[in-house]
Amino acid sequence: MQLHEKNKSHSAPLRDPHQDMLVGIRELAPEIKARAAEIEAARRIPPDLVERLRSIGLFRMFVPHSHGGLELEFPAGLEVIKTLARLDGSIGWIAAVAGVSSLFVAASPPELYKRVYQDGPDTAICGSSQPGGKAERVADGYRVKGRWPFASGCMHADWIGGICFVTENGKPVPGPQGKPLLRAVMLPARDWEIEDTWHVAGLEGTGSHHVTLRETLVPEANFFDLDAAPRQSGPLYRALRQLLPLVHGAFVVGMAESTVDELLALANTGRQQLYAAVPMR
Repeated sequence: MQLHEKNKSHSAPLRDPHQDMLVGIRELAPEIKARAAEIEAARRIPPDLVERLRSIGLFRMFVPHSHGGLELEFPAGLEVIKTLARLDGSIGWIAAVAGVSSLFVAASPPELYKRVYQDGPDTAICGSSQPGGKAERVADGYRVKGRWPFASGCMHADWIGGICFVTENGKPVPGPQGKPLLRAVMLPARDWEIEDTWHVAGLEGTGSHHVTLRETLVPEANFFDLDAAPRQSGPLYRALRQLLPLVHGAFVVGMAESTVDELLALANTGRQQLYAAVPMR
């Protein structure tokens, strides 16, 4: 069952990318707050809200200037993620995924990278960090099958990536230090099957379903090595593994700030809580 809905709008060039993004988020904040229940019930970010996020530059924030992106300085991108997470956890997580995915795919070969962004820098990318598939070497590429969990944002993604164990004649191919060789595969979202599996108690709106490939023949040009040397210039693309925890940290800080906001709002009601000796203010 293919649930993907694709939309290719492009945002206008931004004069001061970081500040313009924050202004856009502030303008969008009341709507995000008002639609929190809708986001949870839908178990995804509504398509029109995705387009609003796209228009303020969310999907291009870590895309290099060479491909029309904003190439924000890393701390600026973290502030964007934190700010969105403070408004809504699911949207904050989707923002984190958007940033990480842009950095992840920057290790891909130039021709693949060009195809990913052939329609512009606002391409939405997602993937799973779990090696859920096998890629069997064949004469004209790889025959891939697998099922990848936690593909956050797959409902609005334009491209989806997954990590595969490489096999030959059914046996794992050894990689560095003798460990099984892992490679990443990138394909347009239309080539993946999305399984409706995201039924959870938290971060419902991330749409983190399973994505599946069933004996799909994929050319070598759609693969790249996880430890490949950076293909894009600039410090932003040179240390993904070191930067990844900071992205998660920005998301968590935003969620923590949201918790404080909720507590202060409750305290300001002046109501006395059950078992409390005095009102909260």
